[in-house]
Amino acid sequence: MRSYRRIALTLLSLLVSVAAASAQIGGPKDMKQAAGKEAGVKAPLTFSSQFEKEGINIEFSIEAVKDESGRSPGLVAGADAVVTFRVKDRRTGQPVTGLHPTAWINARAGDYTPGEAECRDKIKTLMGGLLSVRADIDLNSYLMLTLNHDGTITFINPQVAFNITKLESIVTLPGVGVEMALSKKGDYLYVTIPDKSAVAIINTVTRKIAGAVTTGEKTRPTRISLQPDGRYAWVALDGSPNVAVIDTATNKLAATVGVGAGLHNIAFTQDSRFAYVTNSESDTVSAIDTASLERVAEIGVGKTPVAVSYSSAGGLIYVAAINGGTVSVIRPSAQQVIKTIPLKRGIVAMRFEPEGRYGFVVNQIESDVSIIDAATNTVTGTTPVAKSPDQVVFTRRYAYVRGTESEKFSLLELSEIAKKGSTSPVNIQAGRQPASALPQEIGVADMIAPTPEGNAAMIANAPDRMIYYYVEGMMAPMGTFQNYKRKPYHLLLIDRSLSETEPGVYSAPIKLRDAGRFDVPLMIDQPRLINCFDLQIAESPESQKKRGASSIAVETLFKERKFKAGEPYPIRFKLTDSITGQPLNLLADVQVLVFEPPGVWQERQRAREVGDGIYEVIQTFPHAGLFNVMISVQSRGARFADTPHTRVSVADGSDGPENKGTAKP
Repeated sequence: MRSYRRIALTLLSLLVSVAAASAQIGGPKDMKQAAGKEAGVKAPLTFSSQFEKEGINIEFSIEAVKDESGRSPGLVAGADAVVTFRVKDRRTGQPVTGLHPTAWINARAGDYTPGEAECRDKIKTLMGGLLSVRADIDLNSYLMLTLNHDGTITFINPQVAFNITKLESIVTLPGVGVEMALSKKGDYLYVTIPDKSAVAIINTVTRKIAGAVTTGEKTRPTRISLQPDGRYAWVALDGSPNVAVIDTATNKLAATVGVGAGLHNIAFTQDSRFAYVTNSESDTVSAIDTASLERVAEIGVGKTPVAVSYSSAGGLIYVAAINGGTVSVIRPSAQQVIKTIPLKRGIVAMRFEPEGRYGFVVNQIESDVSIIDAATNTVTGTTPVAKSPDQVVFTRRYAYVRGTESEKFSLLELSEIAKKGSTSPVNIQAGRQPASALPQEIGVADMIAPTPEGNAAMIANAPDRMIYYYVEGMMAPMGTFQNYKRKPYHLLLIDRSLSETEPGVYSAPIKLRDAGRFDVPLMIDQPRLINCFDLQIAESPESQKKRGASSIAVETLFKERKFKAGEPYPIRFKLTDSITGQPLNLLADVQVLVFEPPGVWQERQRAREVGDGIYEVIQTFPHAGLFNVMISVQSRGARFADTPHTRVSVADGSDGPENKGTAKP
């Protein structure tokens, strides 16, 4: 169980006094001033300190990440780093495994290391989720990513309850994407873009495009899958008798492997030895050796194979034929079909639950799900689900089945299937409109993503342009998240929390945003351990140069204007270089955010250049009230939080608006 669900449960227990620790809270007293403040002093690459209590030793360390050339600026603002907590038994030296640490990195308000009681209070406050005390870096979080119809990826923080906006970043792609795949370390995101015959590569830390891999002229990359060991990302080139293979270590094209004709889906054996590619027109499955990247077998299956899945319990590959109405069972050691399971026409998806024994076969024509037991390779039962289903995903307890012609999804309890071979579905509302309300927007990627807590899921709804948050045991979603007027094509979560990377070692990648002195509050539930470590991050000389070179001055050109609700008005800014004073022309990423505090209504638009360094949006305020107007220019390093906001007062426009529908100059 991850630490998210524990946060609310541990608030009260923090009031209990903590026994005295054998080491001073916050680490050594004689920690030096941050490296890099003195001229010519290079910032350190690593820092560590230790803490002991009740026979448990905890070592906190942070290490700057080196780039591809092996260089690193050290622990400075703007650098990438990895935070690690090593927990071991003081007496035996054995690692303490299975823990769920909760930690933050937060700027220190005073000049002293927090005492024991103050550290406990800090943790309790940080758990409260208030924006005013939000940590600089949260080591217990995850991000929600949506791939959208307008060629963007939105990075949304679903755990910020009182922020102006939960939207943290927007990445603009060179075209409209179809599906995303996350690297094993979570540092890169691979996005297929059919119209560009390419796969875009996004750095998830910097949230910028790091490169692209061309898949061949006139190819259409669609489905993308990462093999279990993370070495290669495999790209289905629909309409082409090939698949592209990307080396995730270099983010370069490793090979193009010939397969059969048609549309393709890809699955792997658990040891990553073989990849299996379905070929819908050839009625075959291509088996590929991942070491040599060569096809080793072409296996005949049912008519129009589409879905393919691997059973970790049985060690077998299962291939479903949409028109053949069969599931072929392939033994990898022999590369041949050992059994054909008869079903009905209309199978569009198939997956095995996390234990790998029960396969869920989704039939869109029949609107049902059949269960295959990998122990016997027989169908144990079939259950009706939401109308016209197209995909299935799993949490620890349930299978989630989306119906494209229903605004509901179906829940199937896994424990009941293990006992009885089938189960009765529970249908849950997930939006106002079914996916079929926009049939042209129905894609191939997952629209349901289990949360790291293990007892909830996010459900994307393209017609609603929303994401719904469902907690198991409820009969309706617990909350909703805006997708900022964008229609989602794919939903994916990135876990940014501390995870056990090896026995007793808990790590998470971070971005060091600012320089200064920080507290690192840590809490472990069992055994109960609380401590605030000390951390100091140096200023980066390089970042100072970049900020100076890219700084902008913003002049608001609408301060004296009177606004009425319901009428369009031009909102203009003049942007100049703060050093040279020269106008900044040809900026393509000027964005204007208008919101009503504390964030109940907001609208975001891209501005167009209308004059020498002057940028404009046409804004219509929805009703009377006070609104804040902010601007960002990412290419110049200016976020919304970095530029001053302008507050405007909007009067009621119901007393006969003038020139309604025409922007007032």
